[in-house]
Amino acid sequence: MISVRNLKVRYGDLQVVEDLSLDLFEGEILSLVGPSGCGKTTIVKAILGLIPYEGNVLISTSSVGYCPQKDVLFDWMTVYENAALPLILRGKKATENVKELIERFGLSGFEDKRPYQLSGGMRQRLSVLRAVLSGKDLLVLDEPFSSVDAYTRKKLQIWLSEEIHRMKSSAILITHDVEEAVFLSDRILVLSPRPTKVLREILVPFPKPRTLEVLSDPLFSELEKKILEILMNQL
Repeated sequence: MISVRNLKVRYGDLQVVEDLSLDLFEGEILSLVGPSGCGKTTIVKAILGLIPYEGNVLISTSSVGYCPQKDVLFDWMTVYENAALPLILRGKKATENVKELIERFGLSGFEDKRPYQLSGGMRQRLSVLRAVLSGKDLLVLDEPFSSVDAYTRKKLQIWLSEEIHRMKSSAILITHDVEEAVFLSDRILVLSPRPTKVLREILVPFPKPRTLEVLSDPLFSELEKKILEILMNQL
């Protein structure tokens, strides 16, 4: 799905990413976890071709949806119009599929509302919905739930796991939350401080979609502790 080799990114004299390589396989959720400011967002922006970089990036699909860290919903547009925007920008008509997704994403009855009238969790679901309508084969999610409370975040994590599993999508997830990474991912790449490189690859063997029961598995705590130890040793 994605192959990245020897990725390098500089901002002027600042080396942000140094010789980073990674792969994302079909049907997989890959999380990037690292210290604040290490370059996680820079990596995905480079992969998506949004910033200049050196190295080789190969993406085997053109069906790509991007959900940035801060939602870019338009408050003068309705929920329905925000959701359908990727189709409109490609010169396509909004279809019944939009209505079906709005219902499945828990936004039914709010089609005519504006984003400022939604809860934080509903805004996040709308942001992911718009990413799906941009391209569901590959989703790139940058801290999608960082702005909501812990209870809502856990509900959204369960919901996202179910939706990605249902759609048979692949996803790259950026998160600073180690528990979130273990809960959602098939693999986790633990990154170093800037200039960032991959310190360790962690496999997460739990079946998908994930449920709350996985939190009580001793292996869950073990993986979370292992990742935290790697990160703490970099400070």
